Amino acid sequence: MNENREKQMDIEDTEVTETSEEQLRREQIVEDRAVENKTPTETISEQLEPLFEDESARKFRSRWQVIQGKFVDDPRDSVKQADDLVADIIKNVTMSFADRRIALEKQWNSGEDISTEDMRQALKRYRSFFERLLTLES
Repeated sequence: MNENREKQMDIEDTEVTETSEEQLRREQIVEDRAVENKTPTETISEQLEPLFEDESARKFRSRWQVIQGKFVDDPRDSVKQADDLVADIIKNVTMSFADRRIALEKQWNSGEDISTEDMRQALKRYRSFFERLLTLES
């Protein structure tokens, strides 16, 4: 019995502590496997991250309410304003992703190490956006 305890202690002493990068990889594998076992609806809803800060989303919704409220009195102008609003939203999303990409490129080009966690978070944001784009209907 003492021999078993000694063997167990020897094994514990010789275990190598995993690096934070290895731990992140392991956690990502676990997360990916959990995602694979879910229905598409569950997976998509969990992956989606907000495209806008709360304040920006509030402003866009407020603009929409004003546009919608004016429709009865001036439908043509309402449709024009709706088009402008959608164009502003698309521009905002495009600029947001461009800014993130530029920030990553600056880090790479300056020789800075980008952590695996930073890259994982960036990939999650892209996956979220990608899933949203695929669910759009014309």
